[in-house]
Amino acid sequence: MDRQFRGFEPIHTIFYSNFHPTEGSKVCYQFPPNNLQNFNINFNSVKNYIIPKPQLCHKLLTMKYQNYRIVSYPVTVTSQIYARNFFSFNFVFIFPYDCETSPYEPAIARLAKMFRVLEEQNQLLSLAENDPVFFKDQPSLNNKPDPNFSIQDLIMRIYQDLNSYSECLIPVNDANTVDIKIFPLVSPPTAIQLSIEAVPISVVNLNKVIDLNWDPTMLNILPFIDGLNNISHIAMLSDSDPNLVIECIRHLIYYKCVIITDIFQFSNIYAPTSSITTFLSDPKLSYDCQSYVTLPKNSDILKLPFRELPISKSNSNVNSTNNTLRSNEHAHQKSGSISTQESAANKLRMSPAHSSLASSPISSFYQSRKHSESSLSSNGMFRYSDRYNYLPTRATLFDLYRSLNHSITVKTWFEKNYDVLNSNNIDIRRFIKFGITNGLIYRIYSHPVLSVTKRKRRPSDRRGTPNDTNSGSILLSTSDIKFDVGDKLLNSIYKKLSKVSFDSNSSPEVKNKSSPTKSKLTTSQRKILIESLDEFESFDKICVKLGKSRAEVEVLLKELGDYRVINA
Repeated sequence: MDRQFRGFEPIHTIFYSNFHPTEGSKVCYQFPPNNLQNFNINFNSVKNYIIPKPQLCHKLLTMKYQNYRIVSYPVTVTSQIYARNFFSFNFVFIFPYDCETSPYEPAIARLAKMFRVLEEQNQLLSLAENDPVFFKDQPSLNNKPDPNFSIQDLIMRIYQDLNSYSECLIPVNDANTVDIKIFPLVSPPTAIQLSIEAVPISVVNLNKVIDLNWDPTMLNILPFIDGLNNISHIAMLSDSDPNLVIECIRHLIYYKCVIITDIFQFSNIYAPTSSITTFLSDPKLSYDCQSYVTLPKNSDILKLPFRELPISKSNSNVNSTNNTLRSNEHAHQKSGSISTQESAANKLRMSPAHSSLASSPISSFYQSRKHSESSLSSNGMFRYSDRYNYLPTRATLFDLYRSLNHSITVKTWFEKNYDVLNSNNIDIRRFIKFGITNGLIYRIYSHPVLSVTKRKRRPSDRRGTPNDTNSGSILLSTSDIKFDVGDKLLNSIYKKLSKVSFDSNSSPEVKNKSSPTKSKLTTSQRKILIESLDEFESFDKICVKLGKSRAEVEVLLKELGDYRVINA
């Protein structure tokens, strides 16, 4: 979507009309001169809506006439001083029909309301006609026409200034001026659902729009909106309340300064949308993608091996480590020495709170540092650098997007397409991000759900304590888990009721009744997990809440019982 403001549609014609006591509705003044006649706009066919019945007066009226949109605010002033006991007038604005007139509409209404008051106070418009036919008793009037006021000059200056500068400041008399400034209007805010795991990406240069009078929380969080930090992490880094951060992000989304994406993880699943076909039909979109996803020359990631290099724990593992290093170097033909690769792989460790793939130094690279991350430019397109050798073809990028599907994770997809990605110097994280923000692909979220098993208890047993004499059966749910029960008792109960072992990796000695397994799940973690399972929250949100990787969360989930993962 193009977010660049292209300016306001110029006004086609402005004319002033009133109701003459003997001639009826007529066009008194227009600018540009004779524009109605030159463009075959017949006033007689629309005059009943320009000077309408009282029921339509004092309302903003918009109507279509041929290829034009006519916007006006008709006014009727009732008084005994007028020949017909009323004076009706209208400032009418004509635009091309297919243009957006909403920025002008509040100004047109204010202009009419202002001159209604001036007419009621000193008959400014009716006296400007300099025609006694408008009044019953002209000599009895105390007010005289203002020699410095001209309706023709007024509409001419409004037309020229609004079309040239989108604002005008025109004096009417010593006490009043026509002050209009046109602003782009945005639609009313809708309910924006944000969660702590969402990642905001700026689409404008926030440093250029910042104001010292902004909300303090907004000023605190702006430095941390870098396309990598999720809302929870931004709140932590800025020492702000997460709910306040969410409100600030909502404001930035509303004013089109920020868009939202998800946390990049190799365990994520993506699939193409129906808009994938536009990738080949829109040359600008495909070129922006080619430029944005290509890695710069001599990028650090190009020096990393595909698999993580093993770290020797003892002297006996040194030979195995060196063999693996040589194997990786030979398989991928990477430039640089083995020691350089080993150093890079050991330094670029993965942040466990953001990714669940612990088998690749490439994932560590993305999660442990800012990889030349650029925000979107002000026109909604990605900024890019010319520091690369060549661009991947559109067909290559299209095939990569099309190969994403519901059945494979990014890790599996990356393994299958590693040679293509590496030979074309494609940054996988930018590749995914571009697809998400431009609607080419969408995220499939994973939700853990405890498996349903059968257990027995007596109807009078409200706390879920075991009883082997009951013949009924009910379904096991997360609501049956009590927070105030100790780890030892909880494990014992569920072993008897649902035959679920809370630590499947435990040795036989640990499973012995005399040596109960020590749970890794703390009381606070158990509470968070059960609440998240009840709310059917995704792995992303659970990982952010617990500050752990998906692999670690899965270990904790096993302590609650068998579970399944639903992708939706």
